[in-house]
Amino acid sequence: MEIMEMAIMLGQRMKQEGAAERFLKAREEFNKNVDLRTAFSEYNVQRMLLEQEANKEEIDNELVKRIDTRVDELFDFITHHPVYEEIEAAQNALNEELKKVMDKIAEQITGDAPQGCTHDCSTCGGCH
Repeated sequence: MEIMEMAIMLGQRMKQEGAAERFLKAREEFNKNVDLRTAFSEYNVQRMLLEQEANKEEIDNELVKRIDTRVDELFDFITHHPVYEEIEAAQNALNEELKKVMDKIAEQITGDAPQGCTHDCSTCGGCH
């Protein structure tokens, strides 16, 4: 079996497990949430406007202040939204699972266990 075929199989299998399932569900909820997606779009536009204004020779400080206030409001709305909080937590959990898999593959190739303590004994090859 070719390595890429094995990678496909591994990815398909991981997709059926906790971290990937959680992430896919969270992504689906994010994609369905019009308010959150709209806030993200406006946030990006406001940041772009802020950058454009900051690059002008004569900066309108009042405009910059209004845009900056709006950016802060949007950031707060986004980062405290339950759907965003879940997708961020799910992404972090999935990234951790992918790191464990990559560490195990690297260990099999090199014979060396990953260095550093993760404070998660299930990932450890021995206590320091």
